[in-house]
Amino acid sequence: MSFTRRSMLKSTLAALPAHGSARDLGGVGRRPPPVQGTVPVDAARAVLADQVRLLPGSPFYVRQELHRKGVLASYDPDKLLYHYRALARLPQKAGVESGYDGWDSEFIRGHMTGHYLSAASRMAAATGSLLFRDRVNCLVAELAKCQQSLDLDGYLAAFPTAAFDHLEGKPGADAGGIGVPYYTIQKIMSGLLDAHAYVGNRQALDVATRMADYFGKRLARLDAAQVERIFRTDGSRNPQNEFGAMSDVLTELYKIDRNPRHLDTARMFNRAWFVGPLAEGEDRLGGLHANTHISQVVGLANAANIDGDPVELKASENFWRLVVHRHSFANGGNAFNEWFDKPGVEAGPSIDAQKVLPSTTAETCNSHNMLKLTARLFERNPRAELADYYERALYNHVLASVAPDSGAVTYFTPFHGHFRTYLNGTFCCSGSGLENTARYNEGIYFHNNDALWVNLYIPSELSWRETGLVLRQQGDITRGDPVRFTVVKPGARAVTLNLRIPAWVGSPATVRINGRPQRVDARPSSYLALRRHWKAGDVIDLTLPAGLRLEQARDDASMVSLFHGPVLLAGELGRDNMPASDVGNKDAFLKIPAAPVPDIAGTSGNPADWLAPVPGDPSAFTFRDAGPASGIVVRPLFDLHHQRYSVYWRLDTAGQYGPAPGAVTLK
Repeated sequence: MSFTRRSMLKSTLAALPAHGSARDLGGVGRRPPPVQGTVPVDAARAVLADQVRLLPGSPFYVRQELHRKGVLASYDPDKLLYHYRALARLPQKAGVESGYDGWDSEFIRGHMTGHYLSAASRMAAATGSLLFRDRVNCLVAELAKCQQSLDLDGYLAAFPTAAFDHLEGKPGADAGGIGVPYYTIQKIMSGLLDAHAYVGNRQALDVATRMADYFGKRLARLDAAQVERIFRTDGSRNPQNEFGAMSDVLTELYKIDRNPRHLDTARMFNRAWFVGPLAEGEDRLGGLHANTHISQVVGLANAANIDGDPVELKASENFWRLVVHRHSFANGGNAFNEWFDKPGVEAGPSIDAQKVLPSTTAETCNSHNMLKLTARLFERNPRAELADYYERALYNHVLASVAPDSGAVTYFTPFHGHFRTYLNGTFCCSGSGLENTARYNEGIYFHNNDALWVNLYIPSELSWRETGLVLRQQGDITRGDPVRFTVVKPGARAVTLNLRIPAWVGSPATVRINGRPQRVDARPSSYLALRRHWKAGDVIDLTLPAGLRLEQARDDASMVSLFHGPVLLAGELGRDNMPASDVGNKDAFLKIPAAPVPDIAGTSGNPADWLAPVPGDPSAFTFRDAGPASGIVVRPLFDLHHQRYSVYWRLDTAGQYGPAPGAVTLK
């Protein structure tokens, strides 16, 4: 936890509601009437990918291009359709004899088709690619044929309805190896709604609506006890009834068609046993499967934003605060071996067999969904602390999960002497990894009427449709560049640009407009508002000084991570005892021991005293006069791949691993 995060923590936790008795709120038949108007109807909205283009000059552009030209383009739509066509008894494409190996042909059969629809739809919008537009339209048309051929009142999946019979407890029902059927249904429906939103495919909306109606009717036939049993996800660390973000996708459908049945069905997935304690501020996350419950809260937050339900509002906000401040690593990721640990565990013995910083930390899907949740909360209440976290997790986990040479993605991100494994199968993180690069465009800008929030400093060009403003952003802050905004087209009216001043600035930010210095109040973790009727050619120069800093682990003040501005630094530890290839199954190399991580020893707790810049590389540094760590090069975690590394270090400035002078230690 950083000094910044520590200084915020006491006030944050004090603001959480006291323990109480809201355990019976939410869920089927027990939700109180919503309080209308709690969430403003003109709340902020993310600017969709079709209005933002990434520009060359950042690691985000490089990864997006890798997927546009390589990884995403390499998928065969007919192999993605194989299991759907097989179930619907439709002919396969000549030469296609199977679907994709791995989980997509096993317990979450067909999930990659949903992820691919989401990724390809967004990539078509984000880059203008006709290839992906055409693939999306083709996939939707073929899925519609499968739905029609099945003739089951709107049912569509890559597996029989018996999987749901088994989930509901019907005698003799055989799930056929399908472990979490609603999880896959959500991916398909989300992909279809993305095809509608980003490619304009109305057939996709029709297919998704028919699916929603099928499952709404199916759930309506169950009594409250049955629904509670099948949607109770705290019975084991890896629940057999994980249902993904069903609440979120059904809420998204409601936002399109305003059919109240779809919102009612969405809220059947917001369970009282989970929502009630969260609304009261209780932290019962330890031992839960992290991504299962992050996904649930994404939907919870989306539903809360519709009508301001007070319990849902509190629960989704509290969940975010608990995860970010009590259950996250330095990179913004969370979970050990997919599970939340007790509050505060970071660098000490963990829920994963009491191992310390094992190789199973920080599942990528978790941060994928935490970014979605953060965006939902920002829509409700635009504030800089949300954007600060979004930046941390995006740069230091989601971006860092993609290999810059091949575009391959990872499941876990280890932190202490291990190395990444790049996936060769169809795991859950393979699917979210496909989506991540196409989503880079969407967290940069948010808008509301005539106000624009600039949350991320990533080279890009915004075409703000509602106002006509075209704004170009340049400068890579990960390399220490200043940020420059150029007004390409001014728009028809005055607008306010809210520029985020990050929490990490090392000295006061400065602003110039058309070369003239501006007197501004640019406090860290706040927004700087600039309002005028902008003219074509106006230039705004923003300087965000990035200093070196260390952040202490919550549970061990002598264990620190190192940052340069927004960027988490990782130390190069070589390739000793690594396999010839680091591509494989998600668990392929977990038993290979970690490399030793040298300690940092010195007389100062200021990393600027023992990190020297690497000539010619503004983002890299070398340990000097730092005891055993001397000579090791550290660079951005997102730049360090195919070798061992560490982002946590033991710092000894007191001769006995005591805290650094002046350090803040959580009590």
